[in-house]
Formats: sequence, C-alpha cells, structure tokens
Amino acid sequence: MKNILKKLNEPFPEDISLQHNIRSIVGVGVFVTVFLYLLRPFGLDNYPGGKLLICIKFGLVTVFAGLSYDLFGIYVLGLKKDLPSWTLWKWIVSAIFLILFISICNYLFMMTLMAWGGFSWYNFFYMITSTFAVGIFPIIFSGMLVQMNAYKRNQIQAKDMQAALSPKQTKVHTIILAGENSREDYLFPFADLLYIEAMQNYVSVCHFKAGTIEKTVFRSTIKRMETQTMGSPLIRCHRSFMVNANLIEKVAGNAQGLRLTLKGLPDFEVPVSRKYIPTLKKLMA
Repeated sequence: MKNILKKLNEPFPEDISLQHNIRSIVGVGVFVTVFLYLLRPFGLDNYPGGKLLICIKFGLVTVFAGLSYDLFGIYVLGLKKDLPSWTLWKWIVSAIFLILFISICNYLFMMTLMAWGGFSWYNFFYMITSTFAVGIFPIIFSGMLVQMNAYKRNQIQAKDMQAALSPKQTKVHTIILAGENSREDYLFPFADLLYIEAMQNYVSVCHFKAGTIEKTVFRSTIKRMETQTMGSPLIRCHRSFMVNANLIEKVAGNAQGLRLTLKGLPDFEVPVSRKYIPTLKKLMA
C-alpha cells in the first residue's frame, strides 16, 4: 500500500505544449474510431447508416472534447502541469474528469444521431459507464507507463551528467548585475553566486555573503540576466532559473526531469527543463 501511495505522489511528466496535446488527442480519436468499428459497442449495429462513418464521427467528438478540456484547464483554470506538484494521482483525477466530459459529449451526439425525443437518465448513465469501461484502464495504464519510462530516462541522464561534474575554468571573478532601475547595480563575486530565480517582474539572486546565504531581489527579467552573464558558467537551466554550473554538487532525475543540488544548499533543488538539458550537457562535457 505504501508503495502505491508513493507512486501516486511522484511527479508526473506532463507535456503542456499545444502541439503535443493535439497529437495526443488525435491519437486517442483514432483509437476510439478503430475500437468502435471493430467491436461495435453501444448498439452501433442497430444504426442504419454507414458504420465506418459513425465511428469516425465518434472519434471526432473525442478529439473535440479532449482539446476543449485541455484548453479550458490551461487557459481558463490556469492549471500548472509542468511543476513538481503535478503528481500521478492529480493526473489520474484529471483523466477521470476528461472521460466524464467525453461521455457527456458522446451522449449529446447520440441524442442527435438517434433522434431521441428528450433526456433519459438511463441512456445518460449507460453512456457514462460504457465510456469509462472503454477508456479508464487504458488511460491509467498508459499514464503509469509514461511516468516509469520518463523516470528511467531521466535517471540515466542524471547519472551521466553526475559523472561529468567538474568545476570549469573561468576568467570571470566578479560580475555586475544591473536592474531596470539605474540605481540597482549589484557587484557579486562570481564564486558566491548560486542561482537566479525569476519572480514575475523581479529576479531573486541567491548568493553567499559572509558565509551565509542571502537573496537580493530587484526589478529585472531572467532574459536580461542571461544577456548580462553571457560567456560565464552562470547558465539558463529552466524558464525561471539560472544556475552557477561550477557549484552543481549533485544531479538527480525524476519523472518530470532533472534536478540540481548546489553546494551549500542541500535542501533545495533547481529544476532543469528538457529544452536546456543539451546546453547543460555541453557545458559539462
């Protein structure tokens, strides 16, 4: 039981790009079309029209419902699915609500298709249970498979990068970070810089000062910091983080990607986005 709970609370590698979502839901729509055509559930054999055409229409309903659900969650509810807090159990709950929404769309489609005179609780619940029976186990199984494969892949990458860790020679001894305000110019010994984190219209610079860890916050952007530190081992590793590559002590991986532990910060991990992994690898090579 503990192992199951542990697995459910592990991060889930959700790809939130629109292109990936379209590809995935179209694939599901094709699966639904083929499945319905081969097995003919829901009394499709009783439908007088072309069987293939009706199955294609059900597939299109699935694609429409899936895209609408994803867009609503991302742009209306503001769900953040690329964070460590997005776990397997949250993904399963989201998948259940997706199947429920597809069930409702299927029912409305069947009402039009069969020219039902009005709402029927029996037909409604039959459509929901049938859609769940078809979709719930393949979806959950595929989700757990995606999580396991991503975890193994990132563990291998983390092991390779860990073996390549070594301080890089740099001629940069001090660095000036300038904020948008002309009076906000900060001079840091480069060896004391740990990481820079974006905070909406501000950045937070985590650094050592007199042996203790401090954070200096000023108005700027992570892109501006990236330009100012070009050519140094302070590199972008995430949309919200830059990290001092010379202070990376440990590289670990989970299902969502890589995590960096820095010297002096054993209880904090800096995330690494997949798009920045090649840059990090190149620097360590």
